This record gives sequence, C-alpha cells and structure tokens, in this order.
Amino acid sequence: MTDRPSYAFLIVAAAAVVTIFAYAGALSGPFVFDDEHNIQRNPHIRIEALSPHALYAAAFQSPIPTRPVANVSFALNFFFNGYNVVGYRLINIVVHILSGFAVYALAAVTLALAGGLRDARRAPLIAAAAAALWMLHPLHTQSVAYIVQRMTSLATLFFLLSLVCYAHARLCPSPGRRAALLAGCAAAGLLALGTKEIAATLPVCLFLYEWFFFRGADPKWMRRNLGWLAAAVAATAAFGLLYMRTSDPVAYVMQAYAAEGSATATQRLLTQFRVVCLYIGLLLWPSPARLNLDHSFPFSHSLLDPPATLLALALILGVLAAALLLARRERLAAYAVLWFFGNLVIESSFIRLETVFEHRTYLPSVMPAIALAGWGLGRLRWRRAAVALPVALAVLGSAWTWQRCEVWGNAVALWEDCIAKSPGKARPYNNLGGTYMRLGRLPEAIPPLQTAVAIAPAYADAWYNLGYALMRAGDLDAGIAATQRLLEIEPENVMAWNNLGIAFLLRGDPAGAVQSLEKTVRLKPDYETAWNNLGVALKSTGDLNGARDSFARAIAIFPGYAEAYNNLGLTLKAMGDWAGAAEQFQQALRISPDYGAAAQNLKEVRTPSGG
Repeated sequence: MTDRPSYAFLIVAAAAVVTIFAYAGALSGPFVFDDEHNIQRNPHIRIEALSPHALYAAAFQSPIPTRPVANVSFALNFFFNGYNVVGYRLINIVVHILSGFAVYALAAVTLALAGGLRDARRAPLIAAAAAALWMLHPLHTQSVAYIVQRMTSLATLFFLLSLVCYAHARLCPSPGRRAALLAGCAAAGLLALGTKEIAATLPVCLFLYEWFFFRGADPKWMRRNLGWLAAAVAATAAFGLLYMRTSDPVAYVMQAYAAEGSATATQRLLTQFRVVCLYIGLLLWPSPARLNLDHSFPFSHSLLDPPATLLALALILGVLAAALLLARRERLAAYAVLWFFGNLVIESSFIRLETVFEHRTYLPSVMPAIALAGWGLGRLRWRRAAVALPVALAVLGSAWTWQRCEVWGNAVALWEDCIAKSPGKARPYNNLGGTYMRLGRLPEAIPPLQTAVAIAPAYADAWYNLGYALMRAGDLDAGIAATQRLLEIEPENVMAWNNLGIAFLLRGDPAGAVQSLEKTVRLKPDYETAWNNLGVALKSTGDLNGARDSFARAIAIFPGYAEAYNNLGLTLKAMGDWAGAAEQFQQALRISPDYGAAAQNLKEVRTPSGG
C-alpha cells in the first residue's frame, strides 16, 4: 500500500456514501420541537430574494439572533425549497459528511503530532477509520435528522476547520501560507461562534492543543503561559456573556429558574453528572433501543439522592485526574478527555436547558473517536484485525443508524418510540396526539392527549390540543371543558379564546361566542381570523353593524382575506345593500377565483328577484 493518504481519503469517501444511504430513511420525517420556532414560524427566513436586506433580517431578526450563520442557512433552504423537509435534511446530511471529512483532517494531523503508533505510516488510515466510524455513529442521528440541530453540526464543522487550520499553520514553513492558514483559523472560528454558543470553548481548545501537541504537555511551558490560558478562559467567558446579552449572568440564570419553577440550578448541576455518564454509555454502546429524542431523566436532589449522583461525580473526577496525571505519556488520550468534558460544560452545567439531548455529544465525541482509533488500531500487531475491527464497527454503526433513521422518518413512529422509552413523560403523548391531529386521525389523537394531561395536569399545550381535537371530533361540551381548563392555566392564550368562541358558535350559543371572541381581539388586536369569527358571531346575534365593522377590521389587517370579504358581502346583503354586497363577493373572487360560495352569493345578488 504505497499511497496511504489516497487510500484513506477513499475510505472516508466510501463512508460518506454509506452515510447518505443510512440517513435516507429520515429525509421525510417531521419538523419537531424547536424546528417550529426557528423555521416554521419564523417569518424572517421566508426570503423571496437573495438581497443583503433579506439575509440580514434572517440572520439577526430570527428568534435566536446570536446564531446568524445558522439562521441564514435556513433562509437559503426556504428560498430554494420552501418548507419541504427533504431539502433541509439533505443539507444537514451534507454538513454531517463535511464534518466527517474535517474529523479526518484533524485526526491525520493530530495522530502524526501525538505519535505513539506502532507504525507511523498507518496514521492516515487510522484517521480515516476514526472519521468513518464517527460519521456512521448512531448517536449522531439526532444531530442530523433533527433539522434545527444544523446549528450544532454546522458549528462543529467550523470549529474543526479552525483547529485544522491552526495545526497546519503551526507546521507550515512558509510565512505567507502560514498567515493564510491563521486567517482561515480565525474566519472558521468566527463562523463557528456565529452558528451556536458551543463554539465559545474554541480558544481554550486551541490553547490546550498547542500545549499537548506542540509543547509535549510540558508543565514548565504551561506555568510560563498561564496568562495565555487565563486569556483563553476569559475569551470563552466573554463569548458567553455576549450570547446572554447581559452584564449580570448570575441574575440571568436565576431568573430562568424562577420562571420554570421545576428544579433549582444546584439540582440541575447535580443531575448533569449522571447525564454525562449516560452520554458516555451511549457513545460506547449506541444501540437504537437506547436512543431517544425525548429522554425522561429525574433530577438529582443531592449527592446521595439518588446515590448514582455521587458515583457519577467520582467517575468524572477520576477520569479527569487520570488525564492530567498521564498528560505527558498519553497526550492524545488526555486531550480527548479534556476535550470531551470541556465541550459539554456549556450545555451540561447549571444553565437551564433541557436536561438531556443526544445532539450535545456531537462536538464532544470528535476527539475521543480519534483517540480511541489511535489507541486501538495504532497498537495492533495483527494486520487483519486492524482492518476487520473498524469494518465490523462500521457495518454495525451503519445498520443501527439506518434503523434509527427509519424511526425518524415517520412522525407517528418517532413519538411512539419516545412513549415506549419515556412512558411517564407527558410531552411524547402530546406530540403523538398532535401528529394524529395533523394527519386528520382525530379519534386516535384523543387518547394520547388525555394521557398527557393525566400525567401533567398543568400542561397547557396538551390541554389546548385535547380541546381542539375534541371540538373537531364533534364533542363540543368536552372540548369546551378542556379549553376552559387550559384558560385557567394560561388566561391569555389567544388561540384558546378563539377556539372557545368557535365552539360556542357551533353549539348554538352566539352570545358566549361573542364574549370569547371579544376577549380574543382585546388580547391580540391584529388577529384577523378572530375578527372574522367575531363578525360571524355578532351576525348570529343580529348585530349587523357590529358584524360589518368586524369583517372590515379583518380585511384591513389582511387585505387578501377572501372569506372575510364574502362574510362582509353576506352582512351587507342582510342590511339591504345588495350593490355593496356584490362588490365584496367580486373582491373575494378576485382573490380566490375558485371560491364557490362567493360565486353563488354573487349570482344571487345579481338575479332580477334580488333587485
């Protein structure tokens, strides 16, 4: 094998092809969780032209303006394919594959710098094995299939490119090329920081990379350069403050806990020791039976409640201590340990975020994958074993990834999988019910929604969905009761007041409908649908003037509202203004030429008997 780098590149390319097939099953899966907030309901990504103004609005006026690079990527997706989920996931797969090539580039240079291989000529092949196994690792399915987690994968890609540029700059003898590589390091680092907050650890990772691989983990060098380490830590902290957009981070964090009311910052921090151990277990054995979009994970209340908290802390401290003690002898392994825990610290600390999410392992897993490949394959004498082991792991990983993506590709299967693995958690039941509602399978939606509110009686979203499903299924009394229960929890839920008004109308209680819909438009004066519904309710009570004004208000808010024009026409007809009515019906038809009811109404007011 004379050209090992070429063979290595072919291995990574083959892994990329397998990755495409493994992830194909997830392409048509649903939008989930934060996809709705950041993509589906984000008007700023709905760009119609690639203008600087539109791209700027997408970048900095989206729900998370501190992630402009990711926001622009979603805007570009929308520009080319609207809300077609396949296009978004195809880009996610491409980003994942590019990250795999970046892992290969980082592994190749790092293994060469770290040494310790039985045969240094194997370094490119071992780097290729590390990249292939990382790319096909089933734990990464959430980072790829969960669309909004492009924020994680894209930040990781730029993070790795920054480190690769730095390593090659340090090795480059040409001053001009070195300057270009350092500029690339800075540019990729800034792009990573503009994609997701996890990139804030980059300055520390770069400093430690210099110490481990260019300074031989020399403690004397470290003591002489503690000031630079402090500067790297300060830069990370500064980025954190910038993301929080506050000068008082403690108050910022505590305020979030006060709003949540479910756990304290101390309890979350204690819980994360067990969560990190869960992540380690999933990295080592990522069977699809263990993977879950919505883990149910009880909080730790003290170091001994549960006792696993203390054991997890002891394990983490023991691994960190071993890494520091063996830093000079096992530089790659030590750096991988610090990399893993250091890149988890932002999302697995006291900051109030979801307790567990598998995508948080995406960046932290990179260096452990390289270290394990270097330690395992770099020391094998038997050449066949050195080939057979990674091939077997790649086959298993790709099979498990394919299996997991089949679940991601079907909304019902995804939430049923979550329910099977987190049977005591309300959210998967609510999401399954919501999925059935979107599919028009209302009888199937109601039982999981009832289970959700039984598990979590204060779960507002589940009460909303249950009320809506019951109303749509024809059980108006039960739907009204569920919606009223929601309004006890969230008295200013605009959508609930609107739904309640519609239900009262359908039940034959126009007075109750007017009361609910007037509350709706007081809470949200620019809610054109509620104004239209209020007009229908007022017309039912005989208040034609009020109905006319409500329909006119709906049209003023949304001039393209064909139904409101039709309803205004019916109201004017009832008031005896048939000419005015005809004008409204005509306008409705101009907006929606296939609007059959408006066409029939126009025909009626134009007949001789109609004046």
